[in-house]
Amino acid sequence: MNKEGLTLESAKILTKKDGAFVNSRRIGEVKIVDVRLSDAAAKSIGRRGGRYVTLYGSPRAAGMTALFRRALMQMLPPRGRLFAAGLGNPDVTQDSLGAECVRRLAARKGSRYSLAAVETDVAAKTGIDTARLVKAAARELKADCVIAIDSLSCEDPRYIGKTVQIGSAGLIPGSGAGITCGGLSERELGCPVVAVGVPTVSKLSDITRDSADKKLLVSTADIDIIIGMWSEIIAVAIDSIVED
Repeated sequence: MNKEGLTLESAKILTKKDGAFVNSRRIGEVKIVDVRLSDAAAKSIGRRGGRYVTLYGSPRAAGMTALFRRALMQMLPPRGRLFAAGLGNPDVTQDSLGAECVRRLAARKGSRYSLAAVETDVAAKTGIDTARLVKAAARELKADCVIAIDSLSCEDPRYIGKTVQIGSAGLIPGSGAGITCGGLSERELGCPVVAVGVPTVSKLSDITRDSADKKLLVSTADIDIIIGMWSEIIAVAIDSIVED
């Protein structure tokens, strides 16, 4: 799980003067927030510079799959070898988004893209640092782009299951558990890294404002259903991009 969470929550405090450019619009039931951060602006809120597109709406919202597909396409290279990495712990429902997505994908080759996918699990079980595993696989596959899929945390629990974020700046696997050995970004892998995430938990301390609650997480009672729906949306979009 990636504790960096939703960039739009932190970016609210920034302006164009700070180096942040935010564009919001609504298409039907879905609100689209496009955030572009300079390196300096991103550093001030603990992020990496780049573009972050967040679709805000229910996974049941009309057109969500098509809108997600369009946002993802904007961050991919025009053609090449795609490598989808499903991050997180498949045995913990709130952290199983990555695994559920790649289980719905199949290796294939289309006219513009080919696809390979792997479920990384977590270092505590595999004994292999997730970032190193993805780097090694991407290098072996000669990937032109890595799509890293992971569960996110968010400060506002109202975002749980109601947003999906696509970012060009990569991510840090395992940061939600406080166990990190490396990040996944273009600088570290040598190819573009598109991070896809859905917030599935919030810290209880973000709600109660009591530091004694910082180790406790809250989620929704139907998180298993939410994970299933978002996994389907993400997988269908990736499949359709490869099949074109």
